[in-house]
Amino acid sequence: MPDTLSSAPVTHIRCGTPDCDWGTPLVDLSAEQLERYRREFRDHCIERHGLDATDTERQLWFNLEAFTMTLLDP
Repeated sequence: MPDTLSSAPVTHIRCGTPDCDWGTPLVDLSAEQLERYRREFRDHCIERHGLDATDTERQLWFNLEAFTMTLLDP
């Protein structure tokens, strides 16, 4: 019997920057997972988009409709 869970489509949270291919699998919306998504997204922005690692002022916008994360200007 095939494992239906392994063939189920996986939803990803994506970077809201156009033409950026970053994403992480959406497991659930628990506080623990939301913190993981934020941490991974911030690390991505530091590495890929040149965010200053000491910048803690920027707010994060998590669009649940589009499953995207975007850093807002301070």
